[in-house]
Amino acid sequence: MADSPEVDVLVVGAGVLGVTLAYWLSTLYDCSIAMADLAPSAAMHTSSRNTGVIHRPYYLNPEKKRTFARTSLLSHPMWERLAKSAGFPWKTAGTFNIALEEEEVRVLEEYHRWGLANGMDGSELELMDGRGVASREPEVKCVAGILSKTDVSVDFGAFTRHIWRILLARGVRFLGGRRVVSAAKTGGKVVVALRDARGSSTLGCKFVINAAGGGALALANRLGFGSGYAQLNFRGEYWVVGEPFASRVSTNIYRPPKFPQYPFLDPHFVVRADGTRQIGPNAVAVPGPYVYSGAGLSKALSFLDRPVWPKARLFANGDFLTMVAGEWRSSLSKGAMCGRVRNFIPALRAGMLRSRAVFGVRCSVVDGSGFVPEAILLRGEGSAHIINYNSPGATGAPAFSAMVLDRLKRDGFLQGLRSRDAPSAIPGWDYRSVVARL
Repeated sequence: MADSPEVDVLVVGAGVLGVTLAYWLSTLYDCSIAMADLAPSAAMHTSSRNTGVIHRPYYLNPEKKRTFARTSLLSHPMWERLAKSAGFPWKTAGTFNIALEEEEVRVLEEYHRWGLANGMDGSELELMDGRGVASREPEVKCVAGILSKTDVSVDFGAFTRHIWRILLARGVRFLGGRRVVSAAKTGGKVVVALRDARGSSTLGCKFVINAAGGGALALANRLGFGSGYAQLNFRGEYWVVGEPFASRVSTNIYRPPKFPQYPFLDPHFVVRADGTRQIGPNAVAVPGPYVYSGAGLSKALSFLDRPVWPKARLFANGDFLTMVAGEWRSSLSKGAMCGRVRNFIPALRAGMLRSRAVFGVRCSVVDGSGFVPEAILLRGEGSAHIINYNSPGATGAPAFSAMVLDRLKRDGFLQGLRSRDAPSAIPGWDYRSVVARL
């Protein structure tokens, strides 16, 4: 087993969360940093396999999802500054969340209250009846809607790779195609065992930060953390809407979730940063975080994998099991997916769906009470682990990663790193101002 040079901090995961964590580390500390990722490059999984919508936090319960709401609010202007400085698309498409039934109107009214409670300006949100929605989007039929005017379509993969390149220029070492097998505290340092196609190696470091996304819980378990949690993986599938119909809808169109206790959305209509339109997703159970195609029904029932007990309540819930089974129809049938969207865009036809789009996998953590609503930070001697970092994770990543480092710093986990105050390579990204507002 070959020994690799030592570093101060190892960040596991080169998605949007991992690169923003490493960015703040490289700005705040005069230290050596390495990043390890299963993929050969940055942003090859969820960071590039999402809708690309920067959501404003009007739909996030300020009590149950306060952290996601706050970090999403603070990250919006940070992403805008990065986009403008780097020349990336910044398409202010806005988002309608619509009610098809009178009972859903109360949900929209609650969304309006939540948005204001989460710090949105009143001018960003507008409640309107069905006629008002139709005046903006004639193809959309509903009884009411709330318009979040400042939702933006971007390319999160491009954002992530841009920050990654900044890190490489700063001397951060990238260990692509490497899997962290184990880690142990030995003689005042953490010795990490890595494996790739060529064999095994070790890396010594002072601290490990696990931001591995869909692989974060498995890694945390290997290092002795998070045994009370389990993970369920659901692939979200999209279809590209063809022209000329696609351009007849210019706003993102969503519906309130039918089952708000579960982390799934009914299929919606999305305007991408490149101008294309898509419908989706469904939520197809798959056996792992990187299963973007295939997976038979027997393997897809990954909620039978150990540990089973955190999922026990879901097993007994008929609505949940029926919903999971029903999502397969939208995977197997283009017409089934189209039919769900035709509930609010009735002129859409299955023949207008030109091709399948890029699929992503949502990895949701459950405990004995059901789905965990927010991200979890686990920490102990020599390592910290961020699990359940889901939507709107990409939206809030700059502020969320600053919050994580602030907590680790205050709890003494980053002792031994020499502080510095390097200038930010991204205009408007100021760590202290973000942390002060959190």
